[in-house]
Amino acid sequence: MISTGIESLDKQIGGFYEGLVILYEQSGAGGKEFGLTMLFNNSGKMPLYYVAITKTIDEIKRDIRLSFPEMKKQADIKLLSLADYYFRDSVIPMKWISEKGSLKLLKEEKGVLAKLVEVFDNVYGIVMLDSLTDLARVARKIGWIAFIDILKGFKAVCLKKKILLLALLTANVLERGLEEELFETSDGVIVFEWSFEKEAITRWMFFRKMLGIMPILEKERVIKYSTKIDPSQGFTISRIMRIL
Repeated sequence: MISTGIESLDKQIGGFYEGLVILYEQSGAGGKEFGLTMLFNNSGKMPLYYVAITKTIDEIKRDIRLSFPEMKKQADIKLLSLADYYFRDSVIPMKWISEKGSLKLLKEEKGVLAKLVEVFDNVYGIVMLDSLTDLARVARKIGWIAFIDILKGFKAVCLKKKILLLALLTANVLERGLEEELFETSDGVIVFEWSFEKEAITRWMFFRKMLGIMPILEKERVIKYSTKIDPSQGFTISRIMRIL
């Protein structure tokens, strides 16, 4: 198993098994911060990767720096951007995105999915994919069935190479049926959502699906976790809601 690095959660479930885990979040509800915290807390224990589909390296560095502005811990994370491949056929001027220059990119034959397959031939440990939402837009070109097949291939590679793939998916962007098919393809789905109460706004996390973990949660009668983003510690759990 791979530790989440979040002490209270690891004491309860032990960690995650290798495979494809979808971090399904309402915007800003903590999915990205959860993944980043796992990367930070596993630094030095295994190879760590942050793979962005549409963000440049500078954007990734900025996101990480501003997510936890008081974090003193340094993490050895390999940053990879596929923005060149994603935007090369768009109306966006490549000089805005790429440091390679548009002429060189035009000679490249690989698309973003082919490049991502190449990336997975060379990664191990924990991979954070930002994001599955961006990849789903590419599916419009290749077809949804082909896209699902690619994800199943990624899942098989994860199991073969003992990789934990954390894939961000923004809630309610895709049609409900497409979301369900993505969930079915994965080994786990963790939901991050906002709750708007009388005088408070609360972040909640719960496991909708998680191979090997759900029986533990049911035994412990856990429904969901109230969470916070600490500027120096990252993603934290403040309280647990249980069935009485």
